[in-house]
Amino acid sequence: MNVLMDLWQVQEMRTALVVGSTVAVATACIGVFTVLRGQSFAGHSLTDLASVGGSAAYLLGVNQLWGFLAASVLAGLGMHAIGIERIRGRDVATGIVLATGMGFTSLFITLSMTGNSGGSAAVSVLFGSLFAINPRTVPLICVLALISIVAMALIWRPALFVTVSPQLAHANGVRNGFINASFMCILGIGVALGSISVGAILSTALLIGPASCGLILARRMRDAIVAAAGVGVVSVWVGVIVSYESYHWTGGQSWSVSFCIVALILMMYLICRVLRSLGLVNAAAGRKAGVAHV
Repeated sequence: MNVLMDLWQVQEMRTALVVGSTVAVATACIGVFTVLRGQSFAGHSLTDLASVGGSAAYLLGVNQLWGFLAASVLAGLGMHAIGIERIRGRDVATGIVLATGMGFTSLFITLSMTGNSGGSAAVSVLFGSLFAINPRTVPLICVLALISIVAMALIWRPALFVTVSPQLAHANGVRNGFINASFMCILGIGVALGSISVGAILSTALLIGPASCGLILARRMRDAIVAAAGVGVVSVWVGVIVSYESYHWTGGQSWSVSFCIVALILMMYLICRVLRSLGLVNAAAGRKAGVAHV
């Protein structure tokens, strides 16, 4: 306990733990719905496109969170307008669009290379660091996380209805288009929060990994969200502490905090899979079963 109290006295640690925990809870709520709706591909695509906004913001000297947020939300609405299923079915076009996005990211990062800042630009945008987040950005991150959670709570029942049976939901007066567009906006916020925390490249792990663990461990929707949030928060806390302490283990070469968090998420996911294969957890029989036990 004394060790944790000592670590809490460090400004960078406090910022990392507060931001990481807040983002982990928000992305858990969003991630569970993302997996249930079969839109993990959309989440991954948004992370690639979010990096364009993050790198452009870095180039312009603007808070990267705004860049990530604008790019991911606009990309999410664009994907909704085109249609997720049509995007998924157009492998060549999708690959070209995503590659073009990464190309623009590379261009903006290259243009940002002034003096010795080029390397920090690439690391900041693509891989992030909870230790490098400006404390003045913390309130904005918390507000965005709260907005995403509240918005998710407002649409979760119709969103589940649309997930189970779009036709029946439409017949019962649910505005499928509005619900789907709203979810893509919320997903965009989740991707932006993940990108500012662990970088655009790795944010999918924070969005999908804990959510997958929650759906393995729980049969009910609420329980899955709680389990996912628990996995995410534990991964963040342990990852942040391991990264911080690794400075003393490796002679001054700290392990990347984003790597530590993602590695722990992978480890916990594998453990959950093993527990399910051994019959030690009563996982829902597929995505639809998880929806049915709300």
